[in-house]
Amino acid sequence: MSSQRKVQRYAAYFKGWCQTFGEHENLSREENAINWLSAENQVGFILPRELTKALYREVLGMQRESPTLTISQDCVRIGEFHYTLSATGDKQGIDALRQVLHNPGDLHLYLTYHFFYQSGNRIITLSRKQPLAIIYKQISPMHIQLT
Repeated sequence: MSSQRKVQRYAAYFKGWCQTFGEHENLSREENAINWLSAENQVGFILPRELTKALYREVLGMQRESPTLTISQDCVRIGEFHYTLSATGDKQGIDALRQVLHNPGDLHLYLTYHFFYQSGNRIITLSRKQPLAIIYKQISPMHIQLT
């Protein structure tokens, strides 16, 4: 069964600015894999450096059309970006993402950071809470499709 949700996206007014992710549980720590973070009403992930720019361009770019992020059991796709999921390392993260997506109400997508992770890393965050208006501006929404 497939489901789709509309998500409001936000970009920082100034490059590199973002709010903190906050207290969380780290769901995976595999080398060269997605690092999944889970907290109440939000989930986030840190990508391996070689994938970061490609996904940021697709997810947080200022495209005229609203992009659709498709998540299946074995991969994540959006535009030109394709990532094959690890059967073990990514399962808990995808489950946490599905839980946030299945709860009713508004969803917000933006970049955050956490001092615990390497300097310069950004966390792509899907949250039930709207980000700080002083840091972020609203851009066109996107859709997330679970298959």
